[in-house]
Amino acid sequence: MMAVKQVELPKTISDQDDRRQGSMVNALKAESDTLKDLDHPNIVQYLGFERSADYYNIFLEYVPGGSIGSYLRQQGKFDDEVVKFSTSQILEGLAYLHSRGVMHRDLKADNILVDHSGVCKISGFDICKWAEDIHSNQPFTQMQGTIFWMAPEMIFHQKQGYNAKIDIWSLGCVVLEMWTGRRPWDEETMYSALLKLANARLAPPVPEDVNLSPVADDFRQKCFALNPNERLTAPELLRHPYLQPEPGWVFQGLQSS
Repeated sequence: MMAVKQVELPKTISDQDDRRQGSMVNALKAESDTLKDLDHPNIVQYLGFERSADYYNIFLEYVPGGSIGSYLRQQGKFDDEVVKFSTSQILEGLAYLHSRGVMHRDLKADNILVDHSGVCKISGFDICKWAEDIHSNQPFTQMQGTIFWMAPEMIFHQKQGYNAKIDIWSLGCVVLEMWTGRRPWDEETMYSALLKLANARLAPPVPEDVNLSPVADDFRQKCFALNPNERLTAPELLRHPYLQPEPGWVFQGLQSS
């Protein structure tokens, strides 16, 4: 079993003038170029590509469990130990990506696949970006990603650029999704969330019905530091005390809390 991502190649003159269709082809090519050089248990595995007269296909590892986002919509928020278990794996994959010079730029629960044994795999590499020095700001980088998971500095990219710490902010949003069972900024429209990120420089709030332990809240704050330099790196977050599992805990499936 494997998964196939497919886009139709432009054939007619009108197709060739269609920017959306061209961008889809370019995105799939970019995803193929990135994934072919990556190999990690917490990254979806690239298996190959094929270009026919009509389609461009890339072949990927099939992950039968779906995404964390789909589990959250079906079952609600995760038990805290499952959040720790999943977050540690996402961080392992993210640390590997950053070590290879890759910024994901669209980390969210829908882009984290999970199999039935609980192994998490980062997917959705169509807008990722390679950088020679991933920890220095990249100038003239386009604003990419999904607003609700976006770091504030991405909005001001034309002045100062951004670096791999945008993925740490997005990771914080994914953890918030698992804690709450809702997307970040769940009471805001895309436009109002953008204004709060751009003008007030606010992090997505913790809903009133969610109580975090002090150590969990410290983990959240380390992800949502407004100054990117104050956010921890993925390897540093892996050593955070919040991610220490309860002694004897064993993954029993993705039941809601």
